[in-house]
Amino acid sequence: MFIGFDALIMAISAPAIAEDWGTTTASLTSAIVASLLGMIVGGLFLAPRADRWGRRPVLIGGVLLFGVMTLAVVAVQNIDQMIPLRFIAGIGLGAVMPNTYAYGAEFAPKRRRATAVTVVGASSAGGGFVGGLLASAIIPTFGWRSVFVLGGILPLLLIPALLRWLPETVQFLTLSGKDDRARALLRSIDRDAVGTVDVPLVMQDHRRGEKPSMKLLFTRRLAPVTLVLCVVFFNAVLLILFLMSWIPSVLTDAGLSTGHAVAASAVCNLGAMFGGVGIGIMADRRRNPSRMLSICFTIAAVAIVATALSIGSIVVLMVSVFVVGAFAIGTQMCVNAVAAEIYPSWLRATGMGVLSGVDRVGSVVGPTIGGALLAAHVPAKTIFLLAVVPAIVASIGMAAVRWVAPRQVENLMSDSEDPTPELSGAGDHLRP
Repeated sequence: MFIGFDALIMAISAPAIAEDWGTTTASLTSAIVASLLGMIVGGLFLAPRADRWGRRPVLIGGVLLFGVMTLAVVAVQNIDQMIPLRFIAGIGLGAVMPNTYAYGAEFAPKRRRATAVTVVGASSAGGGFVGGLLASAIIPTFGWRSVFVLGGILPLLLIPALLRWLPETVQFLTLSGKDDRARALLRSIDRDAVGTVDVPLVMQDHRRGEKPSMKLLFTRRLAPVTLVLCVVFFNAVLLILFLMSWIPSVLTDAGLSTGHAVAASAVCNLGAMFGGVGIGIMADRRRNPSRMLSICFTIAAVAIVATALSIGSIVVLMVSVFVVGAFAIGTQMCVNAVAAEIYPSWLRATGMGVLSGVDRVGSVVGPTIGGALLAAHVPAKTIFLLAVVPAIVASIGMAAVRWVAPRQVENLMSDSEDPTPELSGAGDHLRP
């Protein structure tokens, strides 16, 4: 939840910051983009380290980094001071987000993997929802800096709990040759999971001495699905950040009160929470959910049109942004589950990190376009209608995954590599 709160903290507080500093919300684009650029760096270069160093240290380090840098924003006096802090905070977020999805995929049984990953994503959206409500309540009384106090202190308070109770994944421990720790973790989940200390734990990944690296994602075996997923991730997150970064500002410029504008952002995240979990449950019931996810992106496009046409009616607007959240953000959460399922465990954090880096490029492009449109005084209706384009592209890309993924799995299996390796030596009910 703290990740979702921190990821949207600039969008939530932008109108109040602009008013305090006597500037326009469009002038804050550089601070929003700086955070997103940091996420690209963290996703591409720090998140993949989890495949070598472990999920746990990278995740905890990322939480510490974005917590400290978010809290430091309280002391800034202008946009130039804010930009480097938001960039470094973005690096921390970029390291954390892909690894939370990797955790969800590796701790969940295969039959519930999509649901588990989307629940992780829904908790992030929940942070955006709660953050929006808190911001609308505390900014009028305590000012915009209070939002950054909460966004920085809460993650830092979480670190002792992560150090005490967050375990490394069984898959990583086994692949690292730390069988004793893996057995201990399995027994802490279920004392009957491993019968004796002599039972070997084996991951069926057949790495043949290969080390995790980005170049493996673009070899013959993984290149087709990686490239298609890059298109989907780029456009889906461009859409999400195009909307989420500027919903409060666009609606404020359209004549809505600041309270209603921030509430609309919160409602969009609420829709993401319910939509993500619901779509994840449905995806687990399908052998190949790509077609369903393609349809969901199409529904998001229709809801965006409804939002553009309902700006004059608060009730209809809130309903339409709820649906946008459910079928744009919620669908992307489930796309994360599909991607996590495709990549083998020993390459999962690298794959998710690269996809996260690509989608952060989209997240930079989206707010940049939105800021430029606001600066050019483009009507709110037109801004929302333009968001239909990436929704349609994401829908087409997800439909293509349906055709690429079966061949991809076949290629992997022909090379004796299971794309979703199982752990032998544990009870069937605990297998990933």
